[in-house]
Amino acid sequence: MERLRSSPLHANISTALDKHLEVIHIVQSRRKDEIVNASNRQRQGAPRCQDDRDVFALALAIKEMSVATRKARTTLWCALQMTLPKTTTIAGQIDVEKAFQEMIQSEDKACENMNSSNLLNQRGQTNTN
Repeated sequence: MERLRSSPLHANISTALDKHLEVIHIVQSRRKDEIVNASNRQRQGAPRCQDDRDVFALALAIKEMSVATRKARTTLWCALQMTLPKTTTIAGQIDVEKAFQEMIQSEDKACENMNSSNLLNQRGQTNTN
């Protein structure tokens, strides 16, 4: 897309794509951890539902991946709109900028929600232990 525009794209686009790739690697790592720990528990003869921390970590990573995927899709749409020929009006460009701002605000809110839910989950686990 940068070659089509003959100029660099907005910095949020590469940031969103890098974050998406990072979150994918985290999900893969959590899944591997879950598989390894489940097989170790099975070999030791421990009950299956004894320790669900791996499953919760995987679920949280998938939730983060969902948010990052949504953001990456939005940024790619914005990049496409910015790459297309300039037949749009100024209102179209304002829509793209508005989408960027909404994306940043929604990401901040999502991060706050995930952090607060992590704290609640951790408190719940320490209270039950």
